Amino acid sequence: MKKTIFETEVQGHSLSSECAAVKILCDRARHPRMEWFASSGESLWTTVDLDSFKRLEFFSERSTGLRKNADSSLATFEHLTPVLLMYPQSYFEIRALSKELPILDGSAYPWYEAVRKIAGLPQDLLFYDAPIRERFDWGYGFMEVSPADSLEIEYSISHGSYADDAYVEIYEAEDLVKLFPARTFIFEDDFEKARAEGLLAGVDGSCGLLLCEEKGKASVVAGEKFRMPNEPVMHKILDLIGDIALPAPFLPRLRIRIHNGGHLAHRKLLERILEYAYRYTPQVD
Repeated sequence: MKKTIFETEVQGHSLSSECAAVKILCDRARHPRMEWFASSGESLWTTVDLDSFKRLEFFSERSTGLRKNADSSLATFEHLTPVLLMYPQSYFEIRALSKELPILDGSAYPWYEAVRKIAGLPQDLLFYDAPIRERFDWGYGFMEVSPADSLEIEYSISHGSYADDAYVEIYEAEDLVKLFPARTFIFEDDFEKARAEGLLAGVDGSCGLLLCEEKGKASVVAGEKFRMPNEPVMHKILDLIGDIALPAPFLPRLRIRIHNGGHLAHRKLLERILEYAYRYTPQVD
């Protein structure tokens, strides 16, 4: 009998611990579905059940987290979920062995390598309509959303005198893969503040980029040199895609223009498009 079930375990530092892990199972013979489990063993949500996702409580401490109850929660999904977008016709079980997923090198690329080994070649991306036109504002930024033919994102960030921006269009899996190497980052002043608050205890120089601002430019203090000229803002785009793809592995046909966003801002958009994500879920083979 041909083997259909493939598994892998991914281990590494998390944002708050030096030891985090997750087991990912792919069954190539089962009907498409993704189910996420907390380290308690309890199911958090499935991609075919809107109510299971809506019941979860959102929280954010430098990453995206979801909580079902005091014993069952999970955080730092946003680097894995963009990879799962490339397998919408596959069955996955994601079983966390810790409260957070590993941060790895701070990018999505190690996740891509791990998932591809068990799931095979990427599939066609699937999109749904989200006919909304809205603007969201917060003290230091904004987001404008309107319908589009695919997913278009124009993202800009600023920190002191430093500023950068990038624009991407997502039509196929190859467009996503180009974003995967972009690593998470934090500026020195924000890092010191987070450590003073008891956060980021698990990270070291291998978990992303520690930056400083010099004469309007961002320079790497810890971590390898930039993998692409605008790596920080490209990672923000990756985070946005990961956050809005949490419920199910499909993307909205939207044009998103966002300045100084973050997980809380991304959550506002997800809450607005969530019903469309399930209402217009494409039929898969």
